[in-house]
Amino acid sequence: MAQSSHSPAVAAATPPRGQPPPPISSLVPLVISAGSWALSCTAALFKIVSLYLLSPILVVIPVIFYLLSPILISSQLLLNLFVLLPYRAAVYISQAVYPIYAFVGVACLSGAIIGMGARQIVNLVGWVLLGEKMQSASTQRSASPPRTRPQKKASTRGKRRVIVKTEE
Repeated sequence: MAQSSHSPAVAAATPPRGQPPPPISSLVPLVISAGSWALSCTAALFKIVSLYLLSPILVVIPVIFYLLSPILISSQLLLNLFVLLPYRAAVYISQAVYPIYAFVGVACLSGAIIGMGARQIVNLVGWVLLGEKMQSASTQRSASPPRTRPQKKASTRGKRRVIVKTEE
């Protein structure tokens, strides 16, 4: 699709050749230079404020750090001892134990899945062979008589026998 070199939108935005440019176009360089001048004045003012007003504070800061250095060093040592060292040890141990953890986890999940699948297969085979649903193991156990545990005799080792005589 061929496009003409003169579109109606471009022709409407540009003034005809004989007319002077609009007055706003002469203000653009003036606004740019005023903005540049304001920016350079702000930078110079910031430099003066930082040089003359903040320089006494910058002289005092090393003195403050020198006075607080025992507190800063001891707090850094305590932080390393009670926070960072246990954290690094825990990360190291967890990274070292992760393969074992993953292996045991996969083994447990696989065993549970295989066991539940085998249970379902046994129930299905029992249903096919017997024609009815098999009783669960818990029902079979409850039907059996309860087991009674024999009473333990009290140990008489190291104890005296006391005989009480009654008079008649």
